[in-house]
Amino acid sequence: MRMPFDARRLLGPLTNRIALVGAIGIMLIAAAMTVDVLMRWLFNSPIIGVDDLNTLMLAVVVSSFFPVGLVGGHFVTIRFLGKALGARAGCWLEVAGGTGTLFVFVLLAWQFFRFTLYDVTLTGLATTVLELPQAPWWWVVTAVIVICVPLQAAVLIDAVVRAVKGRQPAYEAREGKGAETGG
Repeated sequence: MRMPFDARRLLGPLTNRIALVGAIGIMLIAAAMTVDVLMRWLFNSPIIGVDDLNTLMLAVVVSSFFPVGLVGGHFVTIRFLGKALGARAGCWLEVAGGTGTLFVFVLLAWQFFRFTLYDVTLTGLATTVLELPQAPWWWVVTAVIVICVPLQAAVLIDAVVRAVKGRQPAYEAREGKGAETGG
């Protein structure tokens, strides 16, 4: 028997790895800030440039959690209404929410690409203290946002297939199961 298409099952492991990079990044930011505060307090000597790096790392960290949120179905949701109207209506509401989310991420990808190319890369934007180029960091953020577009398209395809075939919405199909991808 062939297993039905399930975006979460197929894409969950990949998005979990991307989120793991973000989790490691947030731990590095916390460690750097802690050491910086201790250095200021104990020796009156802060670590030069830690704010520059933390600001850039934070952008990468935040963006790294978008894919797992998309695949886990944690963005635009109308579940309370879907549960009240029944499984079939819930499926079509998931399609509507998924379509809106895809539209938003297409716009985000376009604007992040434009910002990173024109406002960061071509201007040679650098950090304030260390004067490091910001472009590599912003290209990573942009790449993650761009990756979110096909991921959300797969989630939307899953929702459409569920709605057309009359299967339960993805959130009902996984209720009672563990939080494999954050849901």
